[in-house]
Amino acid sequence: MLTGNLSDLPLLELLQTLASGSGGTLRIQAPGVEGTVGFAGRRVVYAEALGLSGMDALVLLTGLRQGRFAYAGEPPAEQNLEAPLEAVLTDLAGVADEWKKLTHLPEDWSRTLRQAASRRELELSLDELGVFADAEGKTVAEVLAVPGEVLARARVLDRLLKNQALATLPSVGVGPITLVALPYYGPQSQVAYVDYALYQRWAEKIGGPFKLKVRSPRGLEASFRVEPREQIPERIMLHDRELRKLRAGRGTKLKVMPEVEDGPIKP
Repeated sequence: MLTGNLSDLPLLELLQTLASGSGGTLRIQAPGVEGTVGFAGRRVVYAEALGLSGMDALVLLTGLRQGRFAYAGEPPAEQNLEAPLEAVLTDLAGVADEWKKLTHLPEDWSRTLRQAASRRELELSLDELGVFADAEGKTVAEVLAVPGEVLARARVLDRLLKNQALATLPSVGVGPITLVALPYYGPQSQVAYVDYALYQRWAEKIGGPFKLKVRSPRGLEASFRVEPREQIPERIMLHDRELRKLRAGRGTKLKVMPEVEDGPIKP
């Protein structure tokens, strides 16, 4: 078995190295991505990654800059591709060059995307607007893994990150949910209260400190310290003044998502 890291031997070079083999299966594990490539003689007969198959999967895997791989001389049990290895290498050479130009994509594709609080106005093309709207709360890998659009979406995502329309956060493994707002009063506070059971589930899943990003139906958002409170299922309690800043009030449905982020909490 041959093992190593894609940071030392990217997929294209790895395929060239394996070109003289008689057949086998290459398995890749990277942040946010798992993939498999199968060989039979000098033909690529199988490729899969994140629900993509064939050349789509190979294009996605070519973009990885880190991750472990293991190759064993056992042909794959099934086939979804029939391509001479030389033709695949030729096609992927151009693809690899395109990936190298995308310098704003993080190496860790398990990072979660969020809409950045940019202070400047940006004009977005239709393609950029589509990816921008689709990216919130998803990992980089999930946004890229669209059949027939992998490299095109990668280019768009790279531009959105470059222009600070989107930002990435370490993945916490917890997606956004909707909670109904309840106000509380007294001294102003940047604490959000959620039901104790929900807080415990998040804490166990994340395994470390976290805060809560809250977005109103009007698109306004803020981040809060989060604390548990008994008997408020499917609710979130925010100080009345903080709710008003979000142009929300009692009964408003708010989109909330735990996040881990460097730096102080931003109102």
